Amino acid sequence: MKWRPRIRIIGTVLAVAAAQGLFVLVYQRLEHDRAETKEAFPYERLPSKSAPDLVLLRPDGSRRKLADLAGKPVLLHFWATWCPPCKEELPGLLELGRELARKGELQLVAVTMDKDWGALRQFFGGEIPLEVMMDAGAAVAGYGVSTLPDTWLLGADGSIRLRFGGARDWRTQLARKVLRKARK
Repeated sequence: MKWRPRIRIIGTVLAVAAAQGLFVLVYQRLEHDRAETKEAFPYERLPSKSAPDLVLLRPDGSRRKLADLAGKPVLLHFWATWCPPCKEELPGLLELGRELARKGELQLVAVTMDKDWGALRQFFGGEIPLEVMMDAGAAVAGYGVSTLPDTWLLGADGSIRLRFGGARDWRTQLARKVLRKARK
């Protein structure tokens, strides 16, 4: 008889401990989700209009029109070697662009404001990535780029979708999530 009250107390303590453990797990999950949504990856949603076309120069001297990339979303990035935030952001952006291009999800075009291929070769330690091109004219002005870096997501139909003003950490899962959601 002496054991029954003790067993009830032990059972009650175990039930309370299990309930607290469950509460802690639920709380941690909610906090994780909330922290993920608070993570900064701001962007500006723009009214859908056709993106101004650009004539782009490649390091080999060939030209490519932005309009030639129609059919796939394009992440259009404006940057320069003399821009400290650009230099910090670019490796992650190139990595993400290559990953999403391999999956057929989008194409990255990194338009440099530099006007010297030699300086770019030096910046990249030799070979300039295929994604890096120069604006052949002054068409960049059509995008209203006033500060660098400046990144635009264009839809497969050539319409402007989003603008990411300033530097971002493109290596995050949130970056992928925002791009995948916006390009649909």
